Amino acid sequence: MNAPRVRVVAVANPLDECSQFEQPRACRAISGRYEPGVIAVNYKSDVHVLLHLLAHHLQAAELGDRYWSNRRAEELKLPWELRPSEIAAEFRAVQLMRGAPPRIWRVWDEELKPKIRELDEALARLRPDLEHLMGRAKSAARRP
Repeated sequence: MNAPRVRVVAVANPLDECSQFEQPRACRAISGRYEPGVIAVNYKSDVHVLLHLLAHHLQAAELGDRYWSNRRAEELKLPWELRPSEIAAEFRAVQLMRGAPPRIWRVWDEELKPKIRELDEALARLRPDLEHLMGRAKSAARRP
């Protein structure tokens, strides 16, 4: 398969595959979202989430514009867990996981997990300052 390169963006805010038309349910299991040429994931996502979203990228490369029209139609008609594109992406993610070279797991464990821990610790250190600033902003907003 000759798919174009995809950009991967890690963010700290929560993401999922839920569409605007549905109540949060099973789609919360995938903590990321695929948009044209971009995989956006929560920085705490695991390898399975990345492979699931990569499977969507491969689907889009195979189907072209039809992928996006099919995806929009599925979002309107079906819950997340019954959409054919999600079932196919889940199946393909498992195939990708089985065929993944051992280096992926080594890089994940030795390089990415420690970075995730560092980010968690940095965010935990910033949380008290952020809460203080939010409290000050709220009290300033209440003043006439």
